[in-house]
Amino acid sequence: MEDSFLLQSQHMADLLVFVKVVEASGFTAAASALGLGKSAVSKQVQRLERNLGATLLHRTTRRMTVTEAGRVLYEHAATMVRAMEDASASLSSLASRPSGRLRMTTSVSYGKHVLGPLLPVFHRQHPEIQVELLLVNRHVDLWEEGLDLAIRLTDEPPVALAGRPIHAFDFVLCATPRFLRGKRLSHPEQLADLPCLPFGVSQPGQPMTWHFAGRAKGHEGQACTVKLSGPVIVNSSDVVRDLLLADMGLGLLPRFVVADDLVTGRLREALPAWAPQGTFGSRAWALWPPQRVVPPKLRAMVDFLVGQLAPQGGFA
Repeated sequence: MEDSFLLQSQHMADLLVFVKVVEASGFTAAASALGLGKSAVSKQVQRLERNLGATLLHRTTRRMTVTEAGRVLYEHAATMVRAMEDASASLSSLASRPSGRLRMTTSVSYGKHVLGPLLPVFHRQHPEIQVELLLVNRHVDLWEEGLDLAIRLTDEPPVALAGRPIHAFDFVLCATPRFLRGKRLSHPEQLADLPCLPFGVSQPGQPMTWHFAGRAKGHEGQACTVKLSGPVIVNSSDVVRDLLLADMGLGLLPRFVVADDLVTGRLREALPAWAPQGTFGSRAWALWPPQRVVPPKLRAMVDFLVGQLAPQGGFA
């Protein structure tokens, strides 16, 4: 198999040289155009004639003429050479400017609060890239679903994928000022007596819990786990946010989901002396199927996201 491939590759190279010799009307001019020695060009044409069992060129000291067999071969070989040159030019053009359809996926909340608002900026910078965005709250098999890129929130990216960290993020325990009014919260243990709104799916027989680590003076090195009780458990960050805004209790969410609410004062951080531990890591990763050469459209998106989010330190 390997010998057959080498012979075919050699045959293609000889055809290319033959076409250049015919078009240049001589070996010397063809050798100059190809960057080869004249003797090397002559040997390749001779080898092609031996392999085909036909005389393609009549050569004398003064001139060169193409035989009937040579003209027939040239008509077909020239078409093939042009196709190869066009393909090479197209690939060079593709490599020089990002273009085409980029199919990517991320979670619903991350797509809504982080990625979606950035797409108009990306489009202005790369108008020839069409983004197809799939928002799902599950891990997607990139190979199976034909996707180019996934943005996942994790501290342990899968080893089967190539990747690059985009930014860090943290979680925040919060509620409305109205709900917090009159409640002097100083320790996570107090949450056991308050309505909490866990994000996730409960397991039969297993209580929902939140974990905290002390980060302020007097609490350094301390850890606390709280069993929760509340009116609703839901696997949607955005629904938890809506319930918080309706004064139903306290919620623990990624900061990027409630960043605007914290700025405007619609929500307020509770227990700032304690750092809540997130349920799915603390870093956003760009992940893609390993490949020898990263397509320009994929590289453009990853570089864009890092440039937009990493300088800000993420959402922490």
